[in-house]
Amino acid sequence: MKKVQGNDAFQRINFLYQASKCISENNAALSSYYGNLIVNIAKKNVLKIHPDIKRQLCKKCRCMLIYNTTAKMKIKNKNKSKIIEWTCKSCGTKRTFPASKDDDHSLWVDRPEAVVEVIKQE
Repeated sequence: MKKVQGNDAFQRINFLYQASKCISENNAALSSYYGNLIVNIAKKNVLKIHPDIKRQLCKKCRCMLIYNTTAKMKIKNKNKSKIIEWTCKSCGTKRTFPASKDDDHSLWVDRPEAVVEVIKQE
C-alpha cells in the first residue's frame, strides 16, 4: 500500500473548506480567515489545492464565493463565447471563467489523460 504525502494537511484543508462554506453567510471575515488558512497550509506543505476549491475562493480576500450570499454572478457573451463573471461582495474583485458549450473548457484534472495512478486507502 502506498502512503499519500500530506494526508493530514489534506484533511485539515477539507475541514477548513467545509467550515468556511458554512460560516460564510453569517461572518464573511471568519470565512476569509479560513480561506487564508487553506492557502497557507497548502503553501507550507507544498500541496496543490483542487481547482474546484480554488475557483470558489476570492483571489483578493479569500472569502468563499457563494451565489447571492457572498458573490454576484453574471453570464456575458464575448466574441462568440460565453463567460461567467463572479464578483465578490466584500472586496469587489471580479473573476471570469469560460463557459461555452461548443468549446471544451473542462479542467485538466477532469480529463482522463490526467490520471496517472489511482491510490486506494484501505
